Amino acid sequence: MAALDTLRDVTVELLARATRGVCDGSLLNADAGRADTSARIDDWSGVLSLYAAENESHSVRATA
Repeated sequence: MAALDTLRDVTVELLARATRGVCDGSLLNADAGRADTSARIDDWSGVLSLYAAENESHSVRATA
C-alpha cells in the first residue's frame, strides 16, 4: 500500500510539473506571437501610408 501511495504522489508531482511547463510555454508563445503581429501591422501601416500619399493625386480604377 505504501508503494502505491508513493507512486501516486510521484505521478501527481510529475504531472503537475509537466502541465506547468506546457502552460508557461504556451503563454510565452502567445506573447511572442502578439508582439510579432503588432510589429508586422506597424510595418505594413507604414508601407501603406507611402502608397496612399502617392496615389492621392491619381484616380485609380480596377476592373475585372
